[in-house]
Amino acid sequence: MIRIILAIGAVVAGASVLVFGASSVASAQAPHPAFYTYQAPGGAATAGKKVIALTFDDGPGPYTPPVLSVLERYHVPATFFEIGENILQYPQYTRMLAAAGYPVEDHTWTHPDLTTIPVSEFPYEIDQTQNEIRSLTGQTPTCVRPPYDSWNATVLDQIAQRGLSTMSYSIDPRDWSLPSTQAIVDSVVGAAFPGAVVDMHDGGGPRYETVDALTQIISDLENEGYTFVSICGGMSGPERSTAYSLGEAPAPGQSITSDKALVGAALDGLSDGYWMTAADGGVFSFGDAGFYGSMGGKALDAPVVGMASTPNGGGYWLVAADGGVFSFGDAGFYGSMGGKALDAPVVGMAPGPSTGGYWLVAADGGVFSFGGAGFYGSRGGQSTEDHFFAICVSTGGDGYLLAGDQPA
Repeated sequence: MIRIILAIGAVVAGASVLVFGASSVASAQAPHPAFYTYQAPGGAATAGKKVIALTFDDGPGPYTPPVLSVLERYHVPATFFEIGENILQYPQYTRMLAAAGYPVEDHTWTHPDLTTIPVSEFPYEIDQTQNEIRSLTGQTPTCVRPPYDSWNATVLDQIAQRGLSTMSYSIDPRDWSLPSTQAIVDSVVGAAFPGAVVDMHDGGGPRYETVDALTQIISDLENEGYTFVSICGGMSGPERSTAYSLGEAPAPGQSITSDKALVGAALDGLSDGYWMTAADGGVFSFGDAGFYGSMGGKALDAPVVGMASTPNGGGYWLVAADGGVFSFGDAGFYGSMGGKALDAPVVGMAPGPSTGGYWLVAADGGVFSFGGAGFYGSRGGQSTEDHFFAICVSTGGDGYLLAGDQPA
């Protein structure tokens, strides 16, 4: 039996329309999967609106950062359905997505056809993935997308018993088959309709065509009047800042609200003030800290992940996940890793106390020094389970500590 998804009040034609196999036909008593934005958890408000959801399966992987960069550049929400085994290999990318406000949902642990496995294996495939995503991001997925979009009454029931929703899709450009960049664009744009959920991939193989197609897909759909939405976890709403003063630190300023995730902070060394930065490069100043500029509202190749201030508090730097550095005030620009191939995304930076330079640290422990900042070694290229998130510099700037974690 073959079923073709119908649009709201109209038949959606074209090769890119999702076709379900016989294994997808569930009994009348079983829960039903969601195919449209308004059927997804929390998506009722999208009913009748000209919205479309971009989703990405099989990550995280090397193509996750480029996909995220395009989405961030055009301020487009999306949803990622990740495989547990890949999360173990690239946990930094899962953290990156969550920090930027993108929902990370469950695509099982090993990507099996769920209709072929015994019920006893569902805890391994679904529950373990849920726990891994929760432990890395602090967020609990609300949706499961069965691999190969293969589901039956048992699969639907097992997912429902866990209080989760089965999330399918309504447009499939088959980007995993590498049909060509233009073919992916034509498939998505040609089959678009209000409430559609598009299935693409940021993992599972080479995804350069998907990355290349994404900009045109976004542009063409926006020109047709579509608004992009995320599904399931939904984009994180506005965040309200909070700060706690301990010891002789500056008193917390009045809270501010940011449309993007707050990802870094730095103290003003000469005043009772401090700054915070958001993933889009927006900067917020508190107390007597001066505002010297930001990247807010500007196109970024990757989200901002941290900031540091100069010793005298007259300026600050922002650093993005691709190693790009942005300097403001009296903060000198000494170089960056922007535009260079990285084995892992940059996750933090630290200023030289008196050297007129700075250090960047990547998730694999790789260290990059610029200006007068000395290079004292790194953990980059070493095969370990360590995942780093910060670099702390000694008082004299003659050494640094790399902070990280590893699976317990």
